[in-house]
Order: sequence, then C-alpha cells, then structure tokens
Amino acid sequence: MLKRLLGFFRSEPIRIEGSSKLPEGVAHKISVGDPVAGTGRDVLLVRLDGEVHAIDNQCPHAAAFIADGALVEGKFLVCPLHNYRFDPKTGNCVNASCRKARRYKTVEKDGNLELYV
Repeated sequence: MLKRLLGFFRSEPIRIEGSSKLPEGVAHKISVGDPVAGTGRDVLLVRLDGEVHAIDNQCPHAAAFIADGALVEGKFLVCPLHNYRFDPKTGNCVNASCRKARRYKTVEKDGNLELYV
C-alpha cells in the first residue's frame, strides 16, 4: 500500500520509442501498465499542432471508449457511443456537458516520448 501511495509522487515515465513517427491528426492507442496487477490501461497518443498529447481511452461519461484513428475535423477525439468530442490538448468535451477526459503528461525528446501515467 505504501509503495502504491509513493508511486503517485514519484512517477517514473514510460519511454515510447519513435514518437516522431506519430502522424499529425491521428490517435494511436497503446496499452501501458500491467493489467493483471490492475495497473493496465489504454492510452491514446495524438500529435496535434506538432505536440504529442496523451488521453485515457476510457470515456468519462460511461463505460465506453474514445475511438482511435483519424481525428474528427482534424482536431477532436470522439466517443462513438454518444458522439461526444474531446479536445486532446485539454481533455475538455466540446459539444456536450461531460467531464474532462483524463490527460497524461508527455515530454518528447530526441524523437522519443516520455509518458507519465
């Protein structure tokens, strides 16, 4: 239990090689963590305006998932269950009253990505 609590304060990044190849305007789903230990999750990586953003694949409004693939209008992630649209830069839902999608810190260096979950 103490180890888990300390993990919130000392988060080690997950290194993702070759993030420079992530195309602009496309969400790419990756799996991180250990699903057996209950720490696994799917994260969407999105390059938008040259920066990589990371959003949890779980939609905040229901037991649904935000879709990967091409962004709607070139800038929005979409939950296909209710057509809610999320801004990858902020996590805000832009077309409905819905909580923000969970975002994760990213740092891109030398063509690779550090993802803090």
